[in-house]
Amino acid sequence: MPNIMKKLKKKIVFLFLCLCIMLSRTVFAAKTDDGLRIEFLDVGKADAILIREGATTILIDAGNNSDGKKIAKRLKALGCETLDLMIITHFDKDHVGGADKVIKSLPVSLIYIPAYDKDSKQMADFYDAVDEYGVPCEPLTENRSLMLGNLELTIDIANESDYGEDEENDFSLVTGMRYKETSYLFAGDAENPRLAELLEEGIGHYDVLKVPHHGRKEKLSSTFFKAVSPSHAVITSEMDDPEDASVVKALEYAGATVWLTRNGTVVCTSDGKNITMSQTN
Repeated sequence: MPNIMKKLKKKIVFLFLCLCIMLSRTVFAAKTDDGLRIEFLDVGKADAILIREGATTILIDAGNNSDGKKIAKRLKALGCETLDLMIITHFDKDHVGGADKVIKSLPVSLIYIPAYDKDSKQMADFYDAVDEYGVPCEPLTENRSLMLGNLELTIDIANESDYGEDEENDFSLVTGMRYKETSYLFAGDAENPRLAELLEEGIGHYDVLKVPHHGRKEKLSSTFFKAVSPSHAVITSEMDDPEDASVVKALEYAGATVWLTRNGTVVCTSDGKNITMSQTN
C-alpha cells in the first residue's frame, strides 16, 4: 500500500509539473504573441521606423542626431530590452544621425548598412558607438534574406557602385517584410535609378509602403506605385518641407490611403491577416 501511495504521489507531482510548464508556455506565448506593430515616428523629414513582433524588435533608420534619445525612449516604452536588428538604409544625416544614441541606450544584436563610404560627423559618431559597444555591423554586398520571429525579411542592395555625384540615396537598402498574410516595403530614399532597378527586378505587391525619399516626385514614381499597389502608403515629411502633391495623387490613384508623419506618428498593427492604421499626435 505504501508503495502504491508513493507511486501515486509521484504521478500527481509529475502531472502538476507538466501543467505548470504548459501554463508557463501559454502565458509566455500570450505575452509575446501580440501581433505586429510598426511605428513610423514623427521625426520631421527623416526616417525612424520601429517594428515590434512578439519579442522581436527592429529599427529601420534612426532619424537626425536630435532624434536618437526620443527613439531610444520609445523603444524602452515598448518594453524592448534588446534591439535585434538595426538597418541603416544609407548614410544621410536624417537616417543615421540618431543611431549612435540608440546604440548607447540599449544592446543592439546586429546592424546592416550599405557597402559604401561617407565621411561625416554623423558617420564618425555611428562608427565610434559601434566600436565602443562591440556591435556586429555588416556592410551588405549581396541581397539578404532572414527570419526574425514571425517576420520574413528580404533586404535588397543597390546594383551599382556609382550613381554619380551626390546620389547616395540610390545606395538605399530596400527592405521587404512579410508577416503571415501581410506584407510591407520600406524603400529608404530610393530615387529614379534605384526605382528602375527595383522595377527591373520585378518588384511586386505590398500591403503597406514606406514611400521613398519623403514623397519627392521621380519620373518612375507612378510606375513604381502601380507595381507595388499598396493599400496604405506612409510618407515621412514635415510641415516646412512637405511631400509633393503629385506623389500623393499618384499613390491615391494606385489605390493607397496616404498617411503623413508630419501630422503625427503613424501606427500600423496587424494580426497577420488584417491591417489597422492609426495616427497619434
